[in-house]
Amino acid sequence: MQHSDHITEQNKLLDELHSSVMNTRHYAVSIGDDLREQDGMLDGLHSGVSHAADESRRQNSNVTRLLWESEDKGFCVAVTVLLLILLLLLLI
Repeated sequence: MQHSDHITEQNKLLDELHSSVMNTRHYAVSIGDDLREQDGMLDGLHSGVSHAADESRRQNSNVTRLLWESEDKGFCVAVTVLLLILLLLLLI
């Protein structure tokens, strides 16, 4: 009987080990699925951030160009006004 009890005990331990391995496999597959989903989410986020950064650079360039043009126009207006004042003073 001892040999039979020993085999029964080993079968019980093997069944528990099998159950543990199957649970571990289930968790590993679930973690893999979650990682794939999160990887897709990160790819989407990266794409959105890249688009926002490109748009921000473009808008910054537009603002810089607008400021540069505004300064040039202001300078031209100031020079024109000063030239008109100089001409008026020379004519008087």
